[in-house]
Amino acid sequence: MILSLLFCVSLAYAEEFPQKIQWKSNANALEYKVELQNTSSGKTQEIKTDKTYAELSLVPGQYRYRVYAYDFLGREAGVSAWTKFEVFKANKPSIKSVEKNVTVQKDSSLSISVDISDINKNSKFELVNEGLEGNISSTERSKLGESSSETGAITSLRFTNVPAGKWRLKVTNASGLSALSDVITVGGDKTYTAEEVSEIKKRAEDAVRAEMQATMDEYIKNSELAQAEKEKLLREQEKQENDSRAEEEKARIEAEKQRRNEELQRIEDENRRAEEERLRLAAEKEAAKRAKEEWKAAHPYIWKNVIFEAGVGLTTNVVNDIIKEYYDDSPVLALNVRAQYFPWTSGSEKFGLELGFLTQSFENNTSYYEAKLESNVFDVKIVWQHSLLKTVATSLKVGTGVDLFEKSIDYIETTSKRGSPEAKSYLYPSLCAGGSLFFTPWKFLVFETGVDLTAVLAGSRPMGFVTPYACIGFRF
Repeated sequence: MILSLLFCVSLAYAEEFPQKIQWKSNANALEYKVELQNTSSGKTQEIKTDKTYAELSLVPGQYRYRVYAYDFLGREAGVSAWTKFEVFKANKPSIKSVEKNVTVQKDSSLSISVDISDINKNSKFELVNEGLEGNISSTERSKLGESSSETGAITSLRFTNVPAGKWRLKVTNASGLSALSDVITVGGDKTYTAEEVSEIKKRAEDAVRAEMQATMDEYIKNSELAQAEKEKLLREQEKQENDSRAEEEKARIEAEKQRRNEELQRIEDENRRAEEERLRLAAEKEAAKRAKEEWKAAHPYIWKNVIFEAGVGLTTNVVNDIIKEYYDDSPVLALNVRAQYFPWTSGSEKFGLELGFLTQSFENNTSYYEAKLESNVFDVKIVWQHSLLKTVATSLKVGTGVDLFEKSIDYIETTSKRGSPEAKSYLYPSLCAGGSLFFTPWKFLVFETGVDLTAVLAGSRPMGFVTPYACIGFRF
């Protein structure tokens, strides 16, 4: 199995630049596995695919990868050599500031103070002017590093043969992202004839073409050399693998011929034993099924009419003005558990008791303090339940209980008017009522959804809460 990796280049890290590695397919390969390793951290990940490429989403850094090929039996058919590549940061140039008024020097040069970041050694700096219809490039690169990531910065640029007038600075990164500055006013005594303007435009165009050609020539040269070296290594590896496979195939054929008769006899014996075992298991399964059905008929399940549930709800304060004034009055999450017992049954109706616990908290956080009022309701209710369908029932509940309030206030350390922390508890009687729907999709599993109404008898300031809820539980 020979894998040919098509490229090994630096990949840009940005949403606009997809990351992808690709290799040549092989007729004997059914599936591939890409082993990808970050050479800095040593972290490795694996990607399985039936395609001849893998799409990536990597952060900037140095990486290497190799590709395994597997045949239709899941056996490893070959593996490529490690290939290195780099993911670099691609950014849009950031022109933070640029000198707005500059003067051409006597040697026809122009220096501009700038504050430009998110660039690298391959970034282009050009002065553009609509009247000139050409670009004047700067070759100032001395202060930029060698990194391919577009994260460098520069503070000054130098240009030559710049006519007086209104210009803009255009910065273009190698990734293709660019930025344009505000207007720069260039002053100076030198004026240009039409021939000089044409010469400037021609030099600018020639410089751009020369730079593009040099870049293309270097890329083609590097690609051709890398491809030639890869092809040489692949040919050598392919020859070695072909020779090795030929020897292995010859030995395999000889061993296969020797084992063939023994294998045929073994398969025949195994098939006979498998059929006997299948018949025995089928008979045992059928006997066990009959015994289970007979036991169920003789020992029917006796329901205890006990239900345990747990769930969540949203509690809304509807009466007490203190909570509305001093705490967040929006609905709060409520956790509840309940147990029900129905000792009396008459046709489609049941009567019983419910023990419940409900907890919720109201909070108010300011720049001076953090206040919390936690409500814990313990109640017992009488429940009437009426069956609507085989798996659906409705219920009404009424009862009484107690509500334990725990109030706490913590003052912020940094405030000048800081008070002492407070923590108090209050216990009040309560009245409660509610209604709900029961669903029993399975004989032991129940769902209940409904609403609870709680009235807390807190002296001159009674409280009222409405809590729609949903629970899941089991019945016995």
